[in-house]
Amino acid sequence: MNYNELSEKLVQTLNLDKEPVAIKIYDNVDDVKDILPKYDGQARHCAITYEIATSGKSCYATADEMNCPNGQLALGLVDQRIESIPQIIPLKEAVAYSPLKDAEFEPDVIIIYVMPVQALKIAQLYRVSFNKRFEANFNGVASLCADAVAIPYNTGKSNMTLGCRGSRKFSDIKDEEMVMALKLSDLEVMME
Repeated sequence: MNYNELSEKLVQTLNLDKEPVAIKIYDNVDDVKDILPKYDGQARHCAITYEIATSGKSCYATADEMNCPNGQLALGLVDQRIESIPQIIPLKEAVAYSPLKDAEFEPDVIIIYVMPVQALKIAQLYRVSFNKRFEANFNGVASLCADAVAIPYNTGKSNMTLGCRGSRKFSDIKDEEMVMALKLSDLEVMME
């Protein structure tokens, strides 16, 4: 299944009103700058992710474009360690963002914005597909960067989060929305 078909099936299955967002962490910025344009300006990871979900644009960002210390830490864009925030290690140079349907890279994680009933459907599909429970690992801090990207990247497991005050303040996540972070391999099986 190609990414366009996968995205279409996911959107139809859940009746999503925003595009699933493919995210990839790059060791070297040179590997992405010929594929995608650099983000114009500065923003937080959570704001960029939401913008991609609603605008359909694609881009990449480095530490210079990301103006959130937690996002820089969690995504491995700065060489600093804080025990309380899950982080991607070793140091990385760029994060790519694209609607899944248009992705020109293999995503490390796919972010979807869902209502609880849509998250329930994913949990049920996960149980049927893998014969195990969907486990969520979050703490309400650095949600879109640490919980939704760093944890799946580091563990190889899909995750979900309720968002954090920062992600809800700096993007337009609705009070009733939550975020699911799906590994490509999980999504492909669930959408078969």
